[in-house]
Amino acid sequence: MNPIVELLGIRIDNLTTDEIKQCVVSFLKNKQKGYIVTPNAFHIVLLREDEEFRKAYEDALMVLPDGISLIIVSKLFNSPLKMRCAGSDLFLEICKIASQLNKSIFLLGGVNDSEKIAQQKLKDLFPNIEIYSYSPPFGFEKDEKETRKIIDIINRSNSEILFIFLGAPKSEKWIYKNISALNISLAFCFGAALDFFSGVKKRAPKWIQSMGFEWFWRLIQEPKRLWKRYLIGNAVFILLVLKELIKKVNKKLFSFKFNGRK
Repeated sequence: MNPIVELLGIRIDNLTTDEIKQCVVSFLKNKQKGYIVTPNAFHIVLLREDEEFRKAYEDALMVLPDGISLIIVSKLFNSPLKMRCAGSDLFLEICKIASQLNKSIFLLGGVNDSEKIAQQKLKDLFPNIEIYSYSPPFGFEKDEKETRKIIDIINRSNSEILFIFLGAPKSEKWIYKNISALNISLAFCFGAALDFFSGVKKRAPKWIQSMGFEWFWRLIQEPKRLWKRYLIGNAVFILLVLKELIKKVNKKLFSFKFNGRK
């Protein structure tokens, strides 16, 4: 069983990248079925108000910390997470495992043909395995006919690994509701990893990532789409953290007073 850290009411698997890869290999060899989610500060805020999203998280096979903010907060709560496990970093590592184990891959989602670009790049890198892709139309999640079509396309491909790039919380909710109808083994909700890998969007340089400002880089690139997520979302996240810290301090003070009276 993986070591777990409880953070702001969410269980997170406390693993290194190497340990995650070992788990993935084990899951695939044992044909274990499930999906992996990668929370960040925005997810934590959504999980407080979206019950279906929370259920999707509770059913996840693994929960891996994508956001650097979670690493920082875990240290504040004296439950340090080992490292950030961003989907954008794990994507190619999982593809390498798929190639080693001869497992086919399906890419679901994408904009501006990013899924087709990524599909070709992966075919060039891993010619020994089959790579498939499909980007559903906007609003597909409300269309039962389209959902059945997607499930049929994935199942007919005989893919064992599914990468979902539909955005949060859409990706997590979709796999939560439909995984039982899919013949895959593992599904990964990896957010913007497809756009970065395909080159449709440029990822922040390593030095910006290491400083914890990748979110700011993305905000500058897409201010109209991401301002609410990062400016309002991050502010709410900070308030949640402060509230939790105050609660812990008050609990310690109460315990100290109570024990003192004894």
